[in-house]
Amino acid sequence: MILSDLFDLMLFPNPLVLSEQVVWRAARSSGAAPTYFRPMGRFLDGGLLANNPTLDAMTEIHQYNKSLKAEGRGSEVQRLGVVVSLGTGKPPQVVVNSVDVFRPSNPLELAKSFVGAKELGKMLVDCCTDSDGCAVDRARSWCEMTETVYHRLSPQLSQEVMLDEVSDAVLVDMLWETQMYLYEQRENIQLLAQQLLNGY
Repeated sequence: MILSDLFDLMLFPNPLVLSEQVVWRAARSSGAAPTYFRPMGRFLDGGLLANNPTLDAMTEIHQYNKSLKAEGRGSEVQRLGVVVSLGTGKPPQVVVNSVDVFRPSNPLELAKSFVGAKELGKMLVDCCTDSDGCAVDRARSWCEMTETVYHRLSPQLSQEVMLDEVSDAVLVDMLWETQMYLYEQRENIQLLAQQLLNGY
């Protein structure tokens, strides 16, 4: 079972017994993004709750260690040493025209209110699915508080790449921007590799 896929199980009460799960079902559940793929039984994409599950994974590790201590198995506790957060790329920020939603008193105001509601809806979806920004800041801060090494790798993209993107030009641009990002981050990646090889 992959740690990030535990959040797919958290969407529903009374999850299945974890020891009976197989990796392909966890992967299929994790990829069940609404409007793109059908649910896997009762499971949906965990990104609906935690599109960046770093803090959730850290919480799971802490709870596991806490239960070991409670059972008198403190010698089995494993300290979290390095957190590596891999992003899928940061889309460019877009200008929001209006989020003014109000009770209209005439047809013109109705149109304005509709446009505002549409923009507000886009903002809410972006906030719910954001895997950078505040989620990264919180994870980095928690790691600093616990003296855990934190690395975040996610390239800045020049355009938003949709989950069902098929344009070769868009995909090649994304690959090129990712390659350039990796080249720019080569010293950090080498440092990360050394930390992992040397046990941080």
